[in-house]
Formats: sequence, C-alpha cells, structure tokens
Amino acid sequence: MLFKNRNSLASRLTFQVIVLSSLVTVLSTALQLYLDYRQDVRSIYLFFDSIKETSLRPLEESVWILDDLQVNLQLEGLIKRQDIVYAAVEMDQRITWSKGMPVRQDNITQSFPLVHPVRNGFEEIGTLHVMASLEAIYHRLLRRITILLASNAVKTFLVAGFILLLFKKNITDHLERMADHVQQIDIQQQEPQPLRLNRTNPRTSDELDLVSEALNGLCQGGYQAYRDLRIQEQRLRLLFDATEEAIFGVDPQGRCTFINRVANDILSSTKGQSLLGRDLLAMLASHDQPPSSSLLGRQVQTTIEERRVLFTDELPLVLSDGLIMLISLRSYPVVEQQRCTGAVVFFADISRQQKLEQEKQLFTRIIRQAPALILVVNADGVIEYVNSIFEQIFGFEAQTLAGTLAQDSFKSLDITPQMGRVRNKIANGETWVGTFTGKTMDGRKIVLDATVFPIFDRRGQLTNIVAMGRDITREQQLTEQLHHIQKMEAIGKLAASIAHEFGNPLLGIRFALRDVQQRAQLEQDDAHLLQLAESECDRMRKLIRDLQQFNRPSSGRKVEFDPHRILEEIMALHHNLLTKKKITVIRDYEPRPIRLHAVEDQMRQVLINLILNATDAMETAGGTLTLRTRLAGGEVVICVEDSGGGIAEEHLQRIFEPFFTTKAAVEGTGLGLAVSYGIVRGHGGDITVQSRPGQTVFTVTLPARAMPAATGVAPLVGATSAARVETSMR
Repeated sequence: MLFKNRNSLASRLTFQVIVLSSLVTVLSTALQLYLDYRQDVRSIYLFFDSIKETSLRPLEESVWILDDLQVNLQLEGLIKRQDIVYAAVEMDQRITWSKGMPVRQDNITQSFPLVHPVRNGFEEIGTLHVMASLEAIYHRLLRRITILLASNAVKTFLVAGFILLLFKKNITDHLERMADHVQQIDIQQQEPQPLRLNRTNPRTSDELDLVSEALNGLCQGGYQAYRDLRIQEQRLRLLFDATEEAIFGVDPQGRCTFINRVANDILSSTKGQSLLGRDLLAMLASHDQPPSSSLLGRQVQTTIEERRVLFTDELPLVLSDGLIMLISLRSYPVVEQQRCTGAVVFFADISRQQKLEQEKQLFTRIIRQAPALILVVNADGVIEYVNSIFEQIFGFEAQTLAGTLAQDSFKSLDITPQMGRVRNKIANGETWVGTFTGKTMDGRKIVLDATVFPIFDRRGQLTNIVAMGRDITREQQLTEQLHHIQKMEAIGKLAASIAHEFGNPLLGIRFALRDVQQRAQLEQDDAHLLQLAESECDRMRKLIRDLQQFNRPSSGRKVEFDPHRILEEIMALHHNLLTKKKITVIRDYEPRPIRLHAVEDQMRQVLINLILNATDAMETAGGTLTLRTRLAGGEVVICVEDSGGGIAEEHLQRIFEPFFTTKAAVEGTGLGLAVSYGIVRGHGGDITVQSRPGQTVFTVTLPARAMPAATGVAPLVGATSAARVETSMR
C-alpha cells in the first residue's frame, strides 16, 4: 500500500488533489460543452439568415407560378441541412407544400414571409416555416462529455499519482521521521537527541531543514524549560513547606492537586499521610453532609463557580479530631483558557492572633474609656496618643495633637517649675508624681494630679513617656469652699459676740449723747459735734445689726409675690439717683408670669444691695443697668448687670466675705453682699458673679416653688457658692 494510514497527510493530500482535479475537469468540460452548444445553436441561426439571403427569392418565384416540382425540390434541399427536420409553405392559412417531420419539443422554428412584386408594390403570397431540432445537438454533446471526462480522468490520476510519489519521497517520509522522533522524546528521563534527516542532497537546505532545526531547538528549549520548571517547583515547594501558612490546591471536583506541609499536618487525620489526590472538600465536611456543608468547602466551590477571589476572617474549621480552629481564609480561582480549572487556598491559624487582638482591643478600650487623662509621647516628646477624657477636659482633638511636641501644645499648663524634676525622674527610670495647673481651650482653670513614668524596650532604651492625670479641680474647689465655710463660721460667731458685747455700751453712749444734747446750752460747733457723734453711733448700731444678721434667724414670713413688682418699686425709689448719674435702665423680663415663695423684705434687701452696688460701680456719668429675669427648669433667675469697670480677678474669690469691700472705708462696711448671700442661700438658692472689664453680672437663682426649709435666713456657714465665680460672661 502506498500509504499506511488513511488519516495521514499523504492520504488527505491525495484525496484533495483528486477532488480538485476532478472539479477542474468537470468545470472545464461543462464550459467546453456550453461553448459547443452555443456554437451549434448559432450555426442554426446563421443557416436561417442564409435562407433569407439565397433560398427565399427562388422559392417565391416557384410559389407564384405554383410550380410544385420546384417548390418540393427547394424544401427538400432545406431539410437536408444538419439539424433541420421540417420545412413547409403556408398559403391562405394552410400548409400547401411540406417536407420532413415537425417535432414538438426542443426545436427552433423560423418563419419567412413570401412576397412577389406587383404593379403597385409587393403582394404577400405565403409563408415559409423552417424547424430545427436540438436533439441532435444533445446527442453530439453527450458523446463529447464521455470523451472529455475519460481523457481528463486518466490525465488527472496520472499527474496526481506522480505528484504524490514525489511528495511522499521528499516530504511525507521526513515528516513521519520527525513524528517518530518526537514521540520517542521523554524530557523527564533524559536530554533529547538531535533529529537527523536522510536527505539525498544534504548540501542544500530547504524548509524541511529549517523545520528540523526549529524542532531540535524546541526540544532543547523544552528540556531546559522543564529542568528550570522542576527547579522552580522544588524551590516553591520548599518555600510552601517553610511558610507557617497552610496552602493547598484543588480541582473543580475538590481533589487535592498540591498541598504544603503545614496544610497536610492540619488536615490529615494520620501523621505523615499525604492528601494528594484526595477529595479535601469531602474530608472537611460532615460524614452525612455534602462537601459544600463546611464553610471552607462552600467558599472554595463559590470561588471556582464564580471565578472570583474570596477573603474570610475568623472562619471556624472543624478538624478530623473534632477540634475547631479559627482561621483566616483566602481562595483564588485558577483560570486557564477561559475555563476555571480549580482553586488555590491559603489559610492560617489565627486563634492566638485573635486572642491577642481581643486583648489589644480590651486594653485600647480601657485606656480610651479610663476616667483618668492619659498622654503618650515618644522619647523626643512628640505626642503619639491621648485618650477621650483628655480630649474632653482640655478641648483638644487627638488628630490635631498627634505628631506635635507636648511642650508646644500644652503651653497653658504651668509645668515649667516641675519640668526639671520630671526630666530627672524619667532619666533615672523613676516615676514622678505631682500637680499641674493650667487652662483649657475655653479658658477654664484646671488642676491635675499627675503621674509621669517612662517606658523602656528590651534593651533598656527609652521609647515612650506616659503621663496619667486626674482632674482634681472640683476637689480643690470643694476644699477651698470648706475652708471658706469654716472661716465664715468663725467670722459669724465672732460677729455675733462682737454685736452682743458692743451693742449695749453703744446704746448707753447714744442715750448719753442725746441727753447732753437736750440739757445743755451748746455752742453751734459743739452741737454739730454731738450730732455727728450720734450719727456715727447710728451707723455703728446698723453695723452691729448687720453683724447680728449672720447668726440670728429672721422673723419674716415667706409669701408668694412677683419679683418684677419688687424690681419696679426699687427702680421708682432710686429714680432720682439713676437720673442724676445718667444711667440707662434696660428691662429684659421673662414674658411668662413668675411667682417667688420667699420673705419679701429680705428679697427686696438683696435686690437693693445688688442694684446699688451696680450703680456705684458706674463711677462716671452714664452707663447701662440691665435687669434680666428668666424662668428655666423650675427656677427663677434674676440677673443684675452693669457696665462699670468690673471686678478685679483677685477680688472675685473674696467678694462674698464679710467686711470685704472694694469701696472707700467711709462708703461701705463690706457686709452687703455677705448678707445678701446668706439670705439667698437661706432660701435654697444661689448667687454668682461674672465679671470682666466693662461688664459685671450678679445672678440670683431661686426655686420657683415653696421649699420645706426653715423660714429664717440661713447663716453664712455652708455658703458653698462663694467659689463658683467666673471671670467672663457665659
């Protein structure tokens, strides 16, 4: 047999050459037959034209004279022509002379009118009908087809056979040699030998030599690539086995295609057992559940089906021994030629990491939510962290403080005197404990009980400094208030004693002065001196009465009244004074009705003291006195505001102390505000002061409803609001 395999290249080439040659033969034969057919038909029409030129005139003469012999001879001559089968002369719509047999199909018929010249022109005497048959043409064409196909078939097979013999010798044999050589190559066992072709003329190279050289180069390159791939695979396997993360790969059916040491140890139920080729997803699922029942298996199948990367943190993995491991899982699809061929899975045991993270979060919450202020700076003094309490108290934001120097950010703290001792303690690795004072962002004074300690690394190097503090501002205020209360209590007792010891002698002196003034005839100057002495006795008696007010309960009775009425009565009483000093009064009253349950004359005394003090504060002519009332949260708030020079900051802490006054000695006793404070506190209220240059506001806060407290005016003892003063308007 010429070819061993029907599917070989030579067999297919033979078939293609034969088919192509046959197709060319058929097409060329069909074209030739078409041309011959047209030539035969054309010859018939040419004959018809020749009849018109040569045979028609003699026939007309014979028909004119009705010469049957001549007409029949001429018709006989026409049908003797090739392919002409019938000729006839028609006169008066009937066939007069005819020769041959007409055919009904496959014919070509031509009619010629017969005319004869007469005196006035031509007269039609009949019609000549000539019919040609195509059947003879078809027979001739059939014979030609047979001859052409037979000759072309012999020629085609001879040429194709010769070409195929040459192709087999020069190409096919060498291709089979190449195929056998490639099939014998095994790059896993040894390096492939070069291919040698048995060429008759080895001196000249052609395409086969180029293919042979390319094939040898490809085999060598493939062998080298395989060696490199094996080396890379070994390195990658060593890397996978060295990492602490578990790695494995699966195909779409869940079978393990590769797995590293960590994953094999975790997933294998028997130590040292390899899981390659095993259905890992089925192993990880429950015995009576499908592979997708496990969370890991479900994620891997989703990765393969949807061809997308999936990440899962804190995924529980049930091991073969029933233990549950918390893992972090990443799965990647493997896509080759638009088809997902499996997935690569990475997972790590995060149980310990999760525990550390939980502890870290717990410590972070503790530090963040601790009631103490916490500040962390690095060794260079750059702020790294402040907690929320620190932000709330100082008014700073952690984002603005981070990365700044602590000494620049907290200039408001008075830490200069302590910085030397703090640095020495930190340098010696010790803890410093002390107090810092300063101001917050809104200007509020703050006192901190602070502890500063260093943080060292394993090598003993200073890494951070931590400052923890506690806001003791309120405690310090309470301590100062306690001292103030104790002082007021002592002053109250002393005042009561002085009033008792000096009251009776002073009354005797006043009676003696009045008796002398009534009995004696005095000079005008002496009378004036006696009157002045009596006036001073009255002033001293009033001072003694004010002193007695500290410890003596009031005999007044609490009633309900409108504070606006009291304010208007005071304004009417002091109208001349206000007009004289050109003071403008502004009334900003609560529009809703206000009712106070208090001792009316005592409240009147408090408001008179505050209004007169405000009037005295505006020393120069002009100024503004503002009376403001509000009803808020069940309390009545009365504010007396003036536009005077204000109260110095160092006087604010003592403004409600007895005998303390900023006026000249002859103008005030220093008891007005102290008495007013005692009255307000005795009614369960509070009185505060806010002052700055050009503005001072005294605020009286009283309950709007009756309280079960005693009706008497409370002593100054317990006046805790003495420290509740501020240096600026709220």
